[in-house]
Amino acid sequence: MSRMIELTTRPPYCVVQRDRGKIRNMLLMSDSRRMRQMTDESIDRLENVCKSGTIQSPHQGGFIYPGTKWCGPGTIATNDSDLGIHVKEDICCRDHDNCPIYLSAGECRQGICNHSPFTRSHCDCDGAFRKCLQNVNSETANTIGAIFFNIIQVICFKERTPCSQWQSLQSNQLDGKVKDCDTPRSGSSSYAFKKSGRYIGTKVPNADILQSKEVFINHFLRKFGLL
Repeated sequence: MSRMIELTTRPPYCVVQRDRGKIRNMLLMSDSRRMRQMTDESIDRLENVCKSGTIQSPHQGGFIYPGTKWCGPGTIATNDSDLGIHVKEDICCRDHDNCPIYLSAGECRQGICNHSPFTRSHCDCDGAFRKCLQNVNSETANTIGAIFFNIIQVICFKERTPCSQWQSLQSNQLDGKVKDCDTPRSGSSSYAFKKSGRYIGTKVPNADILQSKEVFINHFLRKFGLL
């Protein structure tokens, strides 16, 4: 393999690796679940983003996915109808960005605080985003889904079930505790963080195609604070 795209949250935010020895060492040190195989064309687009200098802020989270205006932390769109050339994929990202229930960076609400530098969305919005990308079922959609859900492993939040603390107990262990369960304790949070589910695309390339693909890897996404 001759190229690897590495994203970071610090300048220069995006690095093209061409040294085969360095690439080999980084691959050996990295979690295979945080790698993404891509076509030469996709690698070329990402490399152009790195070289163009359009990544100017860590608040972009590294990049807006090439050919989109909404797929990445933040947006480069001028309005809601402004979409990139990957229209269907961008619609999924736009709708996710417009999730009505979210926690901004540094915001606290109902007992939980978002200490990440990026917005966290309600789990229902993440679920709808995953389903939207799966329905589009293109290489671009599946790559975006894999980066968001499998590589970054985004955290979402949802309502905490009042009885969740007892769900792992057997029914015969709940005697005398039902009333306490039905009445949440004072000061308890109504939201809880959880990892969004993994993304599974329905398009599975054959072995010959896989052999011709380059690798996209995000070695520093742990720095996003999304785990």
